[in-house]
Amino acid sequence: MRIFALPLALALLLLPGMGVAAPATPPTPAPVTTPATIIPGTPLAVLAAAKAAAQPTAPDTEITAPFGSVGLGFSPGVALEGAAARALGQFSGNLRSATRLTPVVSWAASLPGQPFRRAEALAIAKALFTTLLPALVAYMALARGLRRPRAWCGARARPLAREFLPDADNQGLIDAEAGATEAHVRPRVSLRAWVRRLAFALLGLGLELLPLAGFGLVLAGLLALGVPGSKAAMFSAVGLGNGFLFWRAGLSGLDVLLAPTTPSLRLVGLSTPRAVWLRGWASALFGTVFAGFCVVSTAELLGLPGPGATALVRLIALAVHIELALWVWQARHVVARWLCGPREAQGLLADSRRRLGAVWHWPVIIYVLAIWLAWAGGVPNALGVMLRGLLVLVAGLALGRLVWAGTLLALERLLPHQHHLPEAPQPRHPLLNARARAYLPLVRTVLGGLVSVLTVLGILQGWGLGMFAWLITDPLSRALLSALVSISLTVGVALTLWEAFNILLQARVEGLTEAGRTRQSARLRTLRPMLRTLVGIVVGTVSGLTVLAEIGVNATGLVAGASVIGIAVGFGSQKLVQDVITGLFLLLEDALQVGDYVSVAGLSGVVEHLSIRTIRLRANDGSLNIIPFSSVGTVTNMTRDFSYAVFSVHVDYSADPRAVFALIRDVAADMRADESFGPMIRDDVQIFGVDEFSVNGMVITGRIRTGPGQHWAVRREFYARIKAKLEAAGIAIPYVYNSPPARLPPPPGSAAEIDKHPPPGT
Repeated sequence: MRIFALPLALALLLLPGMGVAAPATPPTPAPVTTPATIIPGTPLAVLAAAKAAAQPTAPDTEITAPFGSVGLGFSPGVALEGAAARALGQFSGNLRSATRLTPVVSWAASLPGQPFRRAEALAIAKALFTTLLPALVAYMALARGLRRPRAWCGARARPLAREFLPDADNQGLIDAEAGATEAHVRPRVSLRAWVRRLAFALLGLGLELLPLAGFGLVLAGLLALGVPGSKAAMFSAVGLGNGFLFWRAGLSGLDVLLAPTTPSLRLVGLSTPRAVWLRGWASALFGTVFAGFCVVSTAELLGLPGPGATALVRLIALAVHIELALWVWQARHVVARWLCGPREAQGLLADSRRRLGAVWHWPVIIYVLAIWLAWAGGVPNALGVMLRGLLVLVAGLALGRLVWAGTLLALERLLPHQHHLPEAPQPRHPLLNARARAYLPLVRTVLGGLVSVLTVLGILQGWGLGMFAWLITDPLSRALLSALVSISLTVGVALTLWEAFNILLQARVEGLTEAGRTRQSARLRTLRPMLRTLVGIVVGTVSGLTVLAEIGVNATGLVAGASVIGIAVGFGSQKLVQDVITGLFLLLEDALQVGDYVSVAGLSGVVEHLSIRTIRLRANDGSLNIIPFSSVGTVTNMTRDFSYAVFSVHVDYSADPRAVFALIRDVAADMRADESFGPMIRDDVQIFGVDEFSVNGMVITGRIRTGPGQHWAVRREFYARIKAKLEAAGIAIPYVYNSPPARLPPPPGSAAEIDKHPPPGT
């Protein structure tokens, strides 16, 4: 693309100024125009126009960022950049000021040097010792004295012999956590036993509140007598007393439900370990709040300034939120098992519950901590804002999940899986279904990305960012959407044409095979790879040029350059062109096909594959020979139309040729009647007669017409059977014996010569 030549041209224009003085008058700015290689109205044209508009109009103008912005160049980014920066700066400033402990440190350092504050601190300590300590003693004494009544309530709340109430210590939640299933049906819950448990639980709550009442009465009496003395001491005693009452009252109310030490009074279906664990976490949480209240209230009475008190409150709230996050983390497995439900459940709802159970704790922890950040950062209505953001996020993710599940279900119904079982339902068009299912991973990826993008846009829209309005009004987004739609349609049409050609070609091959036209079917199967390559190149080139035009690249120069390169490659690789042209004519003339046994370029074997340039030939020993078409001068096809099993039978000169002819005909007739070799033989045997008189005997030749490539098997079987026939008829098959080694005659006059030829009269 020539758009990248713009910075290079500017650099070349500036280089001469390094050695020569600059002209006195500034150059006239050129009008803003779109480069000629960019198609108007495309995304590249919009970006180029933005860049041209941001260029300086005078040499002394300051250098600006590319595309006129330091941001992404998109209108949402430019519009939100300033607001986001301001909001983030204000948020971080509020957070720093709210958690700054400098006022607290300064106040603590100034206390030793202020006698008035030291006197107030001593008065507060004395008031707490003289008021809260007696009240706490009264509280503990009453609590100890009421242990037996509470135990009596627990004993009376147990179910009778014929009553039933669930016991979580032995069944229910613990069994579910262990993976067990109930083997029997539980009896019905006794309403009378449940009402009696509720009544004794409320009575136990009253017994829990009696010590708190005693604490309050003692503290009120001491305060009425003026024991604290100073006003600050009285405020401190009242505040800490109220804090203790709220802390213990909250725990007592929780004990009504959990009853960690008395399972017979428990109103919720929790086991004792779970109840004790939950009661411990609640006690720690309430204790943190109570301790923080005591510290902040006492420090304010001793002169802690407002910013310091605010910082302490923020830190105490942070500790509470951290405790809540830790509690959620520890409870993640228990809640996850409850959310997942039964293991044997199936369906979309069950799958959604399992996915939620696996990740539920992360959004809850993030939400708990984010609430504190929003509150500490000074966000107005932080709880409502965070709740809205969380609800929009959960709703968007849930809706996106439902849309994705529906999309997968629609794809599976549109393209059902092709079963190999005969009784299973088969698709109406198996070939089309098989070809379409090959694109399922790509279709799922594209649709998944689309659903994800729409989900993110919907969530951002719900958060108030107005993403859909930006997509419609912004020039660049409109250009991108238009280009994306056009590219998608182009790719879809290209793939449709490509697959339609493949399906028609495959259907044609199968139709010829079913019609018994094996020759035409084999020829089309041989030409299929080259036809697919040719059609793929044409479709890919046209679709690629269309895509480039949609994004704004003028492809005229690319086509011209590709043509020049093609001509250069054609001249430089004449051998390659010769391979292609020779192979094309050999295939058009149907000289060989895949599966033929041929002899080319001095090599013989079975044709395994034909490309546009080479032949892959598998020899008898298993070696693979790759032969370029340009090396093929003569093609000897040994499996075309039919073959002849040529034979030659050697018999002794004493045999009658006519009898041998009859035996040969009998063997051929038996082979034609055989189930294995009969389909291979296409005609009666042809006997040529006595072809030769050799030193070993007579040679009788002939041939049997067979199917293409079947003559080797027929000839081997014929030789095996004719041998047995000749032996059964007593006709000898001549063969050469191993002759003894030659010996020289004995010399004249030797003993051997005399023994061999004795003299006359001996």
